[in-house]
Amino acid sequence: MNVYHKIVQHKMKSITAAELMMYAKQYNVSLSPKDAEIVVQMMREKTIDVFNEQARKDWIRELAYQTSPQLAKQANDFIRQFIQ
Repeated sequence: MNVYHKIVQHKMKSITAAELMMYAKQYNVSLSPKDAEIVVQMMREKTIDVFNEQARKDWIRELAYQTSPQLAKQANDFIRQFIQ
């Protein structure tokens, strides 16, 4: 795992719901405070290698189950933009 991957992993474990809401607004992603809390909790509970396509898909599937398919799609699009 390179340094960039480690930085991303650390940020995902340490982000707050308020920060996530700020990023969502910046990238035009509709996100409720409740959904932000769910996403943050999911990121803290499980280490997700967003650079691994299968691991990311599994996490997005779980996100869709816990929130909504629309939010999961937006999250996946956002993550894909971020890791490229």
